Amino acid sequence: MSQLNKHAPAAWGTVPMVPVVLALIAGILTADWLNQPLTLPWLIIASTTCLGGLITVIRRSPTRWWAVLGSGLILLSVFSFGAWRFNTGYLPAQDSFFAHHLEQGDFLSGKVENLKPGRSRMRAEVKLSHILRDSGRHVPVSGKLLVYLPPDEQTAQLKAGDEIVLNAEPSEISGPLNPEVFDFRAYAARRGIHHQVFLRSAADWRVARQSGGGIYTIAQNWRRAWFKTFQDHLTGDELAVASALVIGQRDLIIEEVKSAYTDTGAVHVLAVSGLHVGIIFMILTFFLERVLRLNRTNFGRVAIILISVVCIWAFALVSGLSASVQRAAIMFSLLAVGRIAFRKIHVFNTLSVAALVMLIYQPVQLFHVGFQLSFMAIIGIVAFTNYLDRLVYLPGIVARKSWSAISASTGAQLGTLPLSLLYFRQFPAYFMVSGTLVIVFAFATMFLGLLHGFVAGMLQIPVLAGGTGFLLSFVVELQNALIFFFRKLPGALIELRFFDGLSSLLLALSIASLGAYLRWGKLFFLTSSGGLLVLMLIWAQTQVPGTDEGNEMTVFHVSRGTLIDFSSGSRAWSLGEQPQVKDLDFSAGPLRKSLGYTPETTFALDPATDTLLPTGIRLRYPCFDFADSRWLVLDGKSERLSEPDLSGFTHLLVINDLRTKDMPDLTANQDFLIVLDGSIPFYRWEEWHGRAAQSGWKLHITGEKGAFRLPE
Repeated sequence: MSQLNKHAPAAWGTVPMVPVVLALIAGILTADWLNQPLTLPWLIIASTTCLGGLITVIRRSPTRWWAVLGSGLILLSVFSFGAWRFNTGYLPAQDSFFAHHLEQGDFLSGKVENLKPGRSRMRAEVKLSHILRDSGRHVPVSGKLLVYLPPDEQTAQLKAGDEIVLNAEPSEISGPLNPEVFDFRAYAARRGIHHQVFLRSAADWRVARQSGGGIYTIAQNWRRAWFKTFQDHLTGDELAVASALVIGQRDLIIEEVKSAYTDTGAVHVLAVSGLHVGIIFMILTFFLERVLRLNRTNFGRVAIILISVVCIWAFALVSGLSASVQRAAIMFSLLAVGRIAFRKIHVFNTLSVAALVMLIYQPVQLFHVGFQLSFMAIIGIVAFTNYLDRLVYLPGIVARKSWSAISASTGAQLGTLPLSLLYFRQFPAYFMVSGTLVIVFAFATMFLGLLHGFVAGMLQIPVLAGGTGFLLSFVVELQNALIFFFRKLPGALIELRFFDGLSSLLLALSIASLGAYLRWGKLFFLTSSGGLLVLMLIWAQTQVPGTDEGNEMTVFHVSRGTLIDFSSGSRAWSLGEQPQVKDLDFSAGPLRKSLGYTPETTFALDPATDTLLPTGIRLRYPCFDFADSRWLVLDGKSERLSEPDLSGFTHLLVINDLRTKDMPDLTANQDFLIVLDGSIPFYRWEEWHGRAAQSGWKLHITGEKGAFRLPE
């Protein structure tokens, strides 16, 4: 037997890092599914299996089962390590978590990690370090806190990296109060944040220490200076889009512009990501190789890669070092190392190593939408671009490059399609054209943004800065115009009423089977792709609520307001007052979109309301009938002239801060459910709970339990 066969290790093919990262991902998902913050058992399993795997590597055997055993032990070790690492990152299970030590009158101290403008307040993510007590004792703690700061001069001067002291009592982040609404609590938990605090004035907090002169602070100073060069020559939407696309500052983008980019499938260019880092890398490589011609010697080639890597990480810091930029910087750094070693690294190995580094550092990134979309986009490009590129041969270099760009854009869309439909339930119909054009414009904007920053910020030549600023503004204005043009085309956006995790999985398997067919040409993969697609369509269609569904009623939680929807199939009506458009996403909008209805009429809660809807729903203020239920509205703003006759009523709807002392007499044999909506302020809830416990009432407070729906 040859020496090669005797000592042959387990063969994992040309992409050995792929099974490793898949094992790590499986461990993280398993730990999340078990929802038990165990660390020691996983650590023991990981250590034991790692030792076993090392033994199979050191003491090799010519038998195949020995190599398979070694591979299994190594992957099991990585799997267990992933579960252990995920559980160690769950801060509430740690003894040092701040909520376990917080007492009345304590102050909290921590460092601001991130600042983001909110709807009416500045939102800061603070990494806590100490609890400060009146006795002078400082208790070391861990954990993150979401701090909402008032919009004043003190808040405007706050910077990332500053250490602040808070005088406030944090509360747990609450879940969604209306059906189908975005679950911010789950989103924040994935970022390691479980508590929040609202500060009323500047007296509730102070800056204990301003950020020093570290690398991150220097990068942020560069970012502000770069942004200042944009402010001097751009205005309005052009300034907002250029700032977002070049330096990652997105707070100036208005909702209309963001919505247009989202509807056309181009919103990814507004968040600095791998696309932008790749453009930077291409520009640097072109300048160093084609202009300076440093690639003629070995030393010059090494210098090209080192300069490129340093510039990429500098750009990553200046743009805010978001997760997507970190991923791209790691991947391009690995590619650079391969070029220094004169070796071609398989892109899947590069992706796997980047994912390993990021998931080991922060396992919860696996659940971030940006993390998933970035990797799936690259996988789609690698899997489909070459085959799509060869489908059509066009004469002329411009036509061929254009088709190549369309192929890459299509590959990225195929890779991200299952996740896009799962998270957003919409699909841009003209993505092949709009996605390609926006990449071309992104390249031009990045180039002009870099050039303008260099001319206006470093050279400080007003005439040249005026020219680069004009060109940058013109390119961004044209890009915005094209986005709005595609948005207005008929059928530009395909919206789905239902698309769940199983649908996404079936579609992903179908696309993967199609990629396998293109790679290996076996009919089995093509048949599997079609079968999985049909199965997905059948499943999704059976889960969509039909237009012949029975009547439904929803009492939404609307802050300081009342809103009730009555729906019958595709028809619907509202009672109360419609929220503003900007508030619909947090109240009735998501459920209406999911069920596919828009209210035909909104009836006011006043004595003039007296109507019988076609479905038999009767509205006669202060009463209304729905199915087998009969409701009486008790309004705190209306004067009650006499004791109401409560016979026949099943529900009482309490609105507009009606006090418990103003409630009618409820006899013990009357089994009412009392519903308090969002017009009852939170500081009255304790009063209502006390009276309910004393009188035996059944309460449903929408601010605690969420919207009330019939049928339940």
